[in-house]
Amino acid sequence: MSTATTELRPGGVVDSLLHPLAQEVRGLLRHPQRDAAHRSILIDDEENILQALRAGVRLERLFHAGEQIPSEGLLRALPQGVGVYEVARRTCKKLFENDKVSRLFAIARAPAPVRLEDLGSLRGDVVVLDGLGIAGNVGAIVRTAAALGAGAVVLLNSEAADVYDRRLIRASRGHVFSLPVVKAPTGPFLAFCRARGLPLLVATPWGEVPVGRLAALPRPLALAFGNEIEGCSPALEAAASFRVRIPTDPRVESLNVSAAAAIALFHRLR
Repeated sequence: MSTATTELRPGGVVDSLLHPLAQEVRGLLRHPQRDAAHRSILIDDEENILQALRAGVRLERLFHAGEQIPSEGLLRALPQGVGVYEVARRTCKKLFENDKVSRLFAIARAPAPVRLEDLGSLRGDVVVLDGLGIAGNVGAIVRTAAALGAGAVVLLNSEAADVYDRRLIRASRGHVFSLPVVKAPTGPFLAFCRARGLPLLVATPWGEVPVGRLAALPRPLALAFGNEIEGCSPALEAAASFRVRIPTDPRVESLNVSAAAAIALFHRLR
């Protein structure tokens, strides 16, 4: 029997909001530690927890509530010393309040931040998200980038974005832990592209390159996507070597940015 399985025993129950572990979880939900070094993060759902473990993320505690019992596969994957705790169903609901209730979740140590200089040996394209603040969009693009062979994701002008926000982790299905995701200012990123001879492509409705020609462009390159209202910043537009457009019905004003990124990355994969 694994060490993790033996910890599923009577007495390992969090049955009150006054329990110290309940206080820890509630603190992470209410006040995420965005900038603290060696901070703790919350990871929901077994698939995301397993993905984090595969990527070498350090788990500290695992929680389950109701009938949502960890699978034997997850328990076998847990390192020794990781505590497994049951949360009373009523306590679990109170913990998450108005947030999405999770009946299987873990507390983990956030990985060290990835820097631009860590991307020097990339072979795949770099997906650049300029000014995106919606965790669901960013997470979905990270998942798509991992599925379609991109080498990294760079977040520009996203100072308030949290790479390890639990909503972003969920939307990425845990791939935020396996694909490098970097936060950077625009200036240093453009300097990074110049130093490495990395061509920059900007997605825009007025681009001269149709999306079907993306497969013929040099590899790797940086593909930049802005928000639906303003697009990419003037600095990125001015630095772009290519501008790509995705033909759409004129009755539709714009595509969701995650859909546009998926279309472009699919054509790059071809």
